[in-house]
Amino acid sequence: MIKKSWLLLLFLLVFLPLQANADITLKFNGFIADEANLLSPAVENDLNMTLWDLQKKSGADLVVVTLPSLNGRTVEDVALDIGRSYRLGAVGKNNGMVYLTALNERKMRIEQGLGLEKKISVSTLENIMNTDILPYYKQNDYDKGIRRGTYLLARTIAQAEGVTIKEQGYCPSALTSNTSSRNSDNLPWWAWPFIILGAIFSPRSRRFNSGSFGGFGGGGGFGGSGCSGSW
Repeated sequence: MIKKSWLLLLFLLVFLPLQANADITLKFNGFIADEANLLSPAVENDLNMTLWDLQKKSGADLVVVTLPSLNGRTVEDVALDIGRSYRLGAVGKNNGMVYLTALNERKMRIEQGLGLEKKISVSTLENIMNTDILPYYKQNDYDKGIRRGTYLLARTIAQAEGVTIKEQGYCPSALTSNTSSRNSDNLPWWAWPFIILGAIFSPRSRRFNSGSFGGFGGGGGFGGSGCSGSW
């Protein structure tokens, strides 16, 4: 009986912690794993084309992940798990970044790899989170919040890596205390025909081909630098 109790204790001390830290499994469409279904296919395509250009020019991997729940884990642990498990960033550069949104817990995390820590300050990430992302999240407008956050994070990484990227799609305007997500992108009525025609005939309206996506860079060095927020 005593022997069985010791075996049970050993199981609880060894096996369960391994399970708690097990790698998270995500279904990526390019650089996006929208497990909480917050983004339309068109938005995913635009963001993927932008993030693909970032990877080609700098080796940096910026992944956008939405989860319905953290399943009892902290948002920091899950973001670290994603960065390390999927080996984000180029080998030797470790210039990966995770932009994670957990819907049920209403928490988010921006986690940056070791190679970006010296180039991008945490205060810069906090400013993007608090000024550009969370105001949309507080209105439950996750589509615009994720779009704006992704474009700004991609620009920040590109600047840090000394490259210029091509952005497909549009970046929503920043919300202020006097605006809402409904009127933040208001335009004169006469502007919309030009926007629609431009979207139809623009050479930048390319489709992201996941078959040509070669996967992530193979870095995976993350030390826990980033910022977390809630709404």
